[in-house]
Formats: sequence, C-alpha cells, structure tokens
Amino acid sequence: MIRQFHWAKNILLHNLQLKLISLSLALLLWIALNSEPKSEIGFNLPLEFRNSPGKVEVIGTVDSVEVRVSGSSSLVKRIEASNLSVSIDLSDWSFGERTYTLGESSVSVPFGISVSKITPNKVRLRFEPTEHKIVDIHPKIIGKPQEGYEVTAITCAPNQTQLEGPASHLVSVQDISTDSLDISGRSSNLSSKLHLFVDDPLVRLIGNHESLVEVSIAPKGEETKSGRGN
Repeated sequence: MIRQFHWAKNILLHNLQLKLISLSLALLLWIALNSEPKSEIGFNLPLEFRNSPGKVEVIGTVDSVEVRVSGSSSLVKRIEASNLSVSIDLSDWSFGERTYTLGESSVSVPFGISVSKITPNKVRLRFEPTEHKIVDIHPKIIGKPQEGYEVTAITCAPNQTQLEGPASHLVSVQDISTDSLDISGRSSNLSSKLHLFVDDPLVRLIGNHESLVEVSIAPKGEETKSGRGN
C-alpha cells in the first residue's frame, strides 16, 4: 500500500511545473472562450452515409441538411462548411424503409463549437437491391432534310446498353435516347457518335455511354425508282 502511494505521488509530482503551466493555460483558454459573446451560424451540408451496404440502393428525398452551430464569436467567424460534416451510420440497414434521427452525434464540429439545430432532424431512407437491365437505344433525330430529300434509314451501333439501379425505377425504363442529331437542310448521309441519356437520375449507365448514329438521306423517290429498274 505504501509502495503504491509513493508510486502515485511520484507520477503526480513528476514535471509538476509543466503540468501546472498546462493546467493554467487550459483554464485561461476556457475562461477566454466562455467570456466572449456567443454567435450562431448555419450551413447547408451534404448528407453522408457511413458503412453503406454493397449492391444495395439507398434512396431518400433528402440530400442535404441545414446545421446551425454556435460558439464564441472568434471561433464562429473562422468556421467554414469544410470544417463540418453530417452523416448517418447505415450499419443496421435492412430492406424496406427506415427512419434515422439526426442529433449532435451525427455532426462533426471543431473544438469549442456546439450544434444548436438540425433541419430536418429525421430522414427516411428506402433500401432496395441493385438490379441490372439491358434496354434498346433510340436515336433522337431533329429537323428535316433539304427540300426534295428524305430520310431512308436510321441506325445506331450499338443499339442496346446496360443499366443499373433500384428495381422499382428500372422496371419503368424500356429504352433510352441519344443526344439530338440535327439533320436540318441535309442532302447527304450523316453519322455522329452521340452520348446516351437516362431520364431517371437514380438509373445509371454501366454499359455503352455512346452510340454511333447513322442517318441515310436520299432524293425523294430514289428508292422507288431503283426498285422499278430492277
């Protein structure tokens, strides 16, 4: 017992002067921070997901939240959005809908700053399996050829691509389109490599992102005349 007492005493008295200085500085800092006027500021922050499940779609109506923080005026003036983050831990996810509460523990803030308000403070998420689907590509042609000419054929290669996304959104996607190809005033064939576009933001392209669209243009009635000649 006496030996333990001496051991504790030695630890306590070791570098006692430095310990007292550190304690004094910490006390002075605490007094300085708490004697300053308090300020509050708000930030619109992206909502982050931690421990997101693989091959699962996390769907929600909220992408960002407003976080109001408070502290001494000198600290609040130096805060930037990059100093803060708000996140939800998805470790306990399950298929279907789940409601998560956002509190102080959800927000990472610098020392001396506290969270005063989070809007919204509840977020509902839906978890669905990630699925894949192959759909047709439809070229989007605008305009009309030169007077006396007509479009005789429209092709694209590839004419299909693969999509990825939540099952409830993929089911309604039957085909996708290319960017527009303007044939106004054309009197000859036209080809162009065009980007593909999906209307639903939750559905992603994982196959081809481009397609080569070819438009055949010929004088009106040329095919018919050719056919008669044969």
